[in-house]
Amino acid sequence: MKLKLMSAVFAAALALSACETTGGYNGGGGYGAPRTQLSQCMRNALIGAGVGAVIGATQGPRENRAENAAIGAAVGGAATYGVCRWLSAREQQRVENAYYQSLNSGRPVSDNWQSDQGGSRSLAVSQPSSAPGYGPECRRVNATISDPQYGNQQLPAETFCRTPSGTWVPA
Repeated sequence: MKLKLMSAVFAAALALSACETTGGYNGGGGYGAPRTQLSQCMRNALIGAGVGAVIGATQGPRENRAENAAIGAAVGGAATYGVCRWLSAREQQRVENAYYQSLNSGRPVSDNWQSDQGGSRSLAVSQPSSAPGYGPECRRVNATISDPQYGNQQLPAETFCRTPSGTWVPA
């Protein structure tokens, strides 16, 4: 019974992750272009929770599988969801714009702003580097956001490839 329940929870998490739209405007590709990992972080948190639940359910004694699955789901989704929770959509767009600025200039980018909650935030985007396994027209960037309340948060590395028209799109 518990296995069926956990399977249903996992299936629901995957179904919900598919509900996030992937269209919309981004600084590199225009309407309908692929989105970065940052803009899809809620989907990634749900996937992380689902994977954590499966791993948790397979660990430990049989009688504790439901509890282990719940713990695994919490751990699997918590870190990514944390970033989603404290970065507003406007701030996520600001980060993505800095990615494109770095890609277009080939240099690191720094930015500072007031958060929606009134605190100061700073962003450091790395100089783009080659992206092994993606091709010669692809680059990887890393970013860190600093916030006095939350500390330094390393964002997921993002890989972008240049299209024949010269725009950058997430790989």
